[in-house]
Amino acid sequence: MMAAFPGFRDIDFNTMVRGTHWRHRRALGGELRKGLRKVYGRHYETWGIPGVNALHIARRAVYQFPPKRPQAHLFVSAQPTTLQWGLLIPGGGEHWRRFRFRLNHDPAALTMLVHLLSVYPLTLTDVQSSLGGALGGCWRFEQDELTWMEACTLPSASILNDIPFRITALANDSAVKLALYTETSPEKAIAWGATASERLLPILLALVPLYEMCVGGLHI
Repeated sequence: MMAAFPGFRDIDFNTMVRGTHWRHRRALGGELRKGLRKVYGRHYETWGIPGVNALHIARRAVYQFPPKRPQAHLFVSAQPTTLQWGLLIPGGGEHWRRFRFRLNHDPAALTMLVHLLSVYPLTLTDVQSSLGGALGGCWRFEQDELTWMEACTLPSASILNDIPFRITALANDSAVKLALYTETSPEKAIAWGATASERLLPILLALVPLYEMCVGGLHI
């Protein structure tokens, strides 16, 4: 049986959404939804965002579409130089406040966050700019060590408590877009062909428990 989504094309990485099909529920959006529902049931849905070359994935009961307010969501984003996928927690909303509270008061939240960073090739940063936005940098694991990258370029060893300290120092209404994500080049994504959903799903599935901590939801 032929895959619903044969793979990314060059056109999918244009800055204009016009002509792209990958976000559709009869394409990659549908394959990712199917993969998530196999593990987490029928709670999860995918949405192609109007005018944005990105796919949002969230639990239907806590996600408003079209998005008119800050809300946490899993995402896949095709940009001219990169394909990114992960978890986005925008500032200024209920999910942002809940995430920061959990990070400060529930040791399990920080443990889960650091575990994800250590197991997967993930970056934690404010994606408002390439220099780390309001955070001013990024966290990654480098050679099995939690590392803070000042302006996302200058590495130094980091302690675990630096994460909640820096994040909770930001204002409740901050224009931050905190993301825990990974990425690959358009060329590599195109080379995946019909296996794209299989490449994206492991990290998206692994991020669901942290997403649920933000939205205060399912017992999973």
